[in-house]
Amino acid sequence: MGQAMSYPAFCTRLIDLEDGANQTLVSAQAWLEVLHRQDAGADHVPQLRQDGLSAWLHDTRRVCRSAATHLPMEPSTAESLRILARYAPIGLLAGCVLQNIALPANCHLPLAAYAHAAHARLVGGGQHSGNLAVLFRQFLEQAGLLLPMVGSALYQGHRQVPEHAWCLSAYRLSLALFPEQYQAEILGAAWFECLLGVPALVGAAQAALAPASDLAAKLEQRYASAQACLETALKVACEGEDAQSVLTRVQTGFSVSHSLFCDWLHHCAQDLEADRRHPAHAMVQLVRDKGRFADGYHSKLKLDKQPFDELIVGDAERFVEALARSRWVSPGRPDDSLLVTRLLTFGGPMFRVFSEQEEAVIRDWIGGLEQSAIAVPTEEDSSHVAPPPALVPSPTQAPDQRLPVREMYYRLLNLEQHPQIRQAATEFCNNWLARSARGMFKGSNALPFDAYSHRALRDWFEARAAAQVQSYAADAEPTDKSRDDVIDEALQLCPMILIDGAWLQRWTNAGLVDSPIGALLYKILSDEIGNGDTALNHPNIYRALMAQMGVDLPDFRSREFAAFARFTDAAFEVPVFWLSVSLAPHRYLPETLGLNLAMELSGVGGAYRTARDELRQHGFSTLFVDLHNTIDNVSTGHSAMALDAIELRMDQVLRSGNPQQVRGEWHRIWTGFRALAAPPRGWREWLRPARYAH
Repeated sequence: MGQAMSYPAFCTRLIDLEDGANQTLVSAQAWLEVLHRQDAGADHVPQLRQDGLSAWLHDTRRVCRSAATHLPMEPSTAESLRILARYAPIGLLAGCVLQNIALPANCHLPLAAYAHAAHARLVGGGQHSGNLAVLFRQFLEQAGLLLPMVGSALYQGHRQVPEHAWCLSAYRLSLALFPEQYQAEILGAAWFECLLGVPALVGAAQAALAPASDLAAKLEQRYASAQACLETALKVACEGEDAQSVLTRVQTGFSVSHSLFCDWLHHCAQDLEADRRHPAHAMVQLVRDKGRFADGYHSKLKLDKQPFDELIVGDAERFVEALARSRWVSPGRPDDSLLVTRLLTFGGPMFRVFSEQEEAVIRDWIGGLEQSAIAVPTEEDSSHVAPPPALVPSPTQAPDQRLPVREMYYRLLNLEQHPQIRQAATEFCNNWLARSARGMFKGSNALPFDAYSHRALRDWFEARAAAQVQSYAADAEPTDKSRDDVIDEALQLCPMILIDGAWLQRWTNAGLVDSPIGALLYKILSDEIGNGDTALNHPNIYRALMAQMGVDLPDFRSREFAAFARFTDAAFEVPVFWLSVSLAPHRYLPETLGLNLAMELSGVGGAYRTARDELRQHGFSTLFVDLHNTIDNVSTGHSAMALDAIELRMDQVLRSGNPQQVRGEWHRIWTGFRALAAPPRGWREWLRPARYAH
C-alpha cells in the first residue's frame, strides 16, 4: 500500500519526472494495472468482435459519435465558464498520451513514425500557435479564465477545477511513461481522443461564450488530421500474427478512456444539474472557497443570531440559508438586492472581493431563489470509475554508477527496462558539463563575449557561419583518405547518428512543447526523425549509407551493438551525454539550448561539404550530408531555429533586470555549446570527479 495522492498532485509528478522519477514510474504502473484489471471485467464499449481491425474501427467511430454529440443541457454563460474550467486538464494536455511514442530507440520504425505524425498534428508540428493546448488556453484567457501552467503545483486544490477533472489526463500521462510496454493501449487511448474531438458540452460552452469563435472548428480539423495517421499506425500494429492480441490491448486503452470520459461528463452534468435544481449549490461552494478570507472582518455582525465570522467559516450551508432570508437579498431579484447594489458595487465594503465569475454565481443564486423554501442539496455522488492513485515506494536498488560508457548507451536506449540508470545518467551529465565549463575563456570554443546582448549573439553567429563556409576550399585537391578510412570514420559516428536528435527527445512532452521555445525544438526534432516518414528519417538514411559501405551492424538497441568490436569507446561518449541531458529538460534548459546550437551549426557550410567530397570520391551516397547542409542552414533552417530559441530564453532572463543572472544564464548556454565535443579529463578527476554547479 502506498500513500494516497490527489489526481492533480499525481499529474504534477507525471508531467515533471526530474525529481522522484523512479517512485513516480512505479506508482503510475501500479495504477495502470488496477485500471486495466478493472476494465477486463467491465462491459466493453464497443464489444470486441472476431472480424478484425476494420470492424473495430467502424464500431469505435459509432461509439465516439454518440459520446461526442451527447449534450446533457444548453449551458448559460456562468455554466459555460465552469464547464471549460473542468475541461481544462483535458484540453490543456491534448495529445499527451502520444508524447513519448517516438523515441530514439524506435523512431525509425513505421508504427512510431505514423504515431509521431499524429502527435505532431495535435501539438502544432513546431508551430506554437497551432498547438491545441495553446489554442485552448488562449480561449480560456479571452473568456477570463486564467489558469496555472500544466504541471504547476498551483493546480493542486484549485477551486475552479475539481479533482475528478484530472482523472482522464492522469491515465493518458501514465500510459505515456511506458511507450514500449503499453504501446497498444496508447494507440487505443489516442484513437479515442481523436475520434471524440471536442465534446458537445464543451463546444456548447465555447459557443455560449464566443459565438463567432472558430476554435471548435480548428480543434476538430486537427483531430481529424491526426485520425488518419493513427489509423495507419493501428493497421501496422495489427498486421502481425498476434493481431488479435494487440487489438485486445488497443481496445483496453480505448475502453478505459471511454469510461473515464463518461465519468468526467457525468460529474460535470451532475454538478450543473444540481446547481439548476438547487441554486444554493454553487453559492455554498463559493462560501466554502472564500469564507476563510472573510474571517475577522465581521466581528461585530451577526447572521441568524450567530456570529457572522463563525457561521461563514464553520457552516456554509446554514450561512447561505440565513443570507437568503436577510435584508441584503431580495429572492428572485438580484438587481434589487442590497448585496449586489450596495455591498458589491464601487464604494461598498465588498467591492472587487469577488471575480466577475463569482459575482455571476451570486446573481444566479439570488435570481433562482423563491420566497418559499430555500433548498441546499446534499453532497453530490463522488464515486469515480478509477480508484485514486497512490505513491508507491520504489524498490531499493544499488545505483548504476561508474558503468562503462557502452553499457550506459544500451541502458539509456532501453530506459523503460532500466529506469535505475537515471541516477548514473545524472552523474555522467553533471561531470561532462563541469568539464565543459572548465576553461571557458580560452581555446577555440572560448566564450565569444561576456556581456550578453541579442546583437552580440547575432554578430557572432553570422561570423561563425561565414568562417565555416570559407573553411571549405571549393578547388581543393581530392582527399587522400582511403576508402577504408572514410568507412571507419562513418562507422564511428553510428552510435551518435542513429539517435539523431536524442538531446531533444523530451521536448515532445506537455509543459515543454506548448511553449514558444518548445515549439522550435519540437520542429527540429521532428525533422531529424523524418516528420512521420521513415524514408526521411535521418538515422534510416545513414543506415542506407552503412549498407552501401558493406557494414553489417547489429540492432543498435542491443547489447551486441554496444559491444561491437569495430567501435571505439569514444564513439559512445557524446551519444551518452545526449541521452543523459535529455532526461532533465527543465533543469538543463540553458545547456540544452547551447548544445542544440552547436549541433545544428557544426557542419553547415564547411564540414558537411568536405564530407560530401570524401564520400563522392569513393562512390558513396552523399544524401545524408547534403540533407544536413540544407536543413541546418543559418537563414531559416535548424541553425536559425536554434539561435531563435536561445534569444527567446535570454529575452526572458533579460527582463529580470539582474546582470548577474543574465551572465550566469549565458555562461550555462555556452557551456552547453562547448559540451558537443568530449571535454578533456584532468588527472585530479580520478580522485574527485568534477561537479557541475547547476
